[in-house]
Amino acid sequence: MKKYDIIASGQMITTWDGEFLMKKYYADKTSLNFLRVFAFFALSGIIIGLRYLLNYLEETFPQYFIVSTKSIPEIVIWGLIIFVAGVYVIYILIFLPMWYNSLSYSVSAEEIIVRAGVINKNIHFMKMSAVQYVTVIQMPFSAVTSFNFLVVSAHGGRLVFMFLSPKDAVETAEKIRKYAKQVVA
Repeated sequence: MKKYDIIASGQMITTWDGEFLMKKYYADKTSLNFLRVFAFFALSGIIIGLRYLLNYLEETFPQYFIVSTKSIPEIVIWGLIIFVAGVYVIYILIFLPMWYNSLSYSVSAEEIIVRAGVINKNIHFMKMSAVQYVTVIQMPFSAVTSFNFLVVSAHGGRLVFMFLSPKDAVETAEKIRKYAKQVVA
């Protein structure tokens, strides 16, 4: 049985003699929720701004708004509002959660595997022997937003673990550092 077939539900899988094989990490949903709230407020600000622009245009150029049918500026601005709201629904409420669910990171003593993608499924492999260094990037307020990133640099390549919880980011960096030391020694 391959070791990739025995990883289940993000748990650490061990062999019969208790040896650690692989641990799987996932993107923290806290960052997804933060992005949803931020995008909602940005969308609200854009819609309010477009409505103020429409009111400004009606006051400044009343001759364009005399007709009883919709004028060109009104059609354009309402079209922009509908477009921005549609992008919000499709990207933030549908695509982004699907992408978050597709993110997974696996670390073992031999290799690192990063899986991601909704439409195009990407799987990146890196041998532990190729790892040169690991960088943990924690953004301001990362405990609240889960904007923690782990960059694994190797000979000719780089893997990025995105949106990890603070605990997972530090734990993963320590595991990779420990395994890389074992491979070199």
